Amino acid sequence: MANESLEKILNVEASIGAFGKGDSVLEQTLRDFIQLQSTTIAVGTQVVGVRTVGWLSFTWYTGAEGTFKYPLDDNAVVDPTKIGTENYSVKLEKGQGRCVFLDSTLLRGETWENMNRQQLAIIQARADLIDNHILGKLHGGAGQTQAATAVWGTGSADEEADILDAMDKIFNNGRVSGNEPLALILPATCRSQMMNTRLYTNLLQSLQERLNTMVTLDVYYTRDFGASGAIGNDALLLIKGAQTAEFFTYNGDGFQETELTRIEGVGYSWLLTSYMGTVIHEHQDGASAGTNNRICKITGVVA
Repeated sequence: MANESLEKILNVEASIGAFGKGDSVLEQTLRDFIQLQSTTIAVGTQVVGVRTVGWLSFTWYTGAEGTFKYPLDDNAVVDPTKIGTENYSVKLEKGQGRCVFLDSTLLRGETWENMNRQQLAIIQARADLIDNHILGKLHGGAGQTQAATAVWGTGSADEEADILDAMDKIFNNGRVSGNEPLALILPATCRSQMMNTRLYTNLLQSLQERLNTMVTLDVYYTRDFGASGAIGNDALLLIKGAQTAEFFTYNGDGFQETELTRIEGVGYSWLLTSYMGTVIHEHQDGASAGTNNRICKITGVVA
């Protein structure tokens, strides 16, 4: 199979039948292709931890505040760190995507074109859903809020000050060392404010370039904003990585992730099932339950 082209691997041969060896290869290839690509092109998966797990629910205990005493007398023994019983959990929930490969496309010689377009549609739909899910969780999990000086791009707005003030809130209040890299997630319409050049202390720079001279900052853009969007009219500034939040997909036993079945007289129905979920980690940093101070919302960046 190593020397086969992707087109040949993905091509459904009617003579093989719905449960033949070729279809097993197809199922596995499509599953890996779609899940990998939709995770890769999503924005949310670039800023949180991502891993596959063999469970559908899990509970963490919030005893994250440890102690280490120094110096000690040679004959002394340190007291154990107290572990609290306060906890939080995550539950993975079910999602599905489905497409049908029609017999008529085989007859017209359009198999690859048809399958390629349907796969891309499922990939994009799953990526959009993953983004909506992760970004919505991050927005709801923000332990701190910084109001924008004004809608970005207007005459009275100070985008640089808004971002720096939000940074201060994270580094002053979050469980951080003060040197962690940051991620800024903005509505796509704010891109011009970050890219437009202006004069900073005799240097012509964009706002993004200027900020990167002061702090490690990765900027991402999303179209999932507005009244019904995941981040509303706000921006999100956060410490990147799995200590802030994690996105999980189920990869254990117990259910059939891909199913290829014959629809009599029509073609093949292909169904992808995924279980997924996101957790905002709690850090005993003074934030309320379900939030942490490593995430800050900058509210009102768009109208």
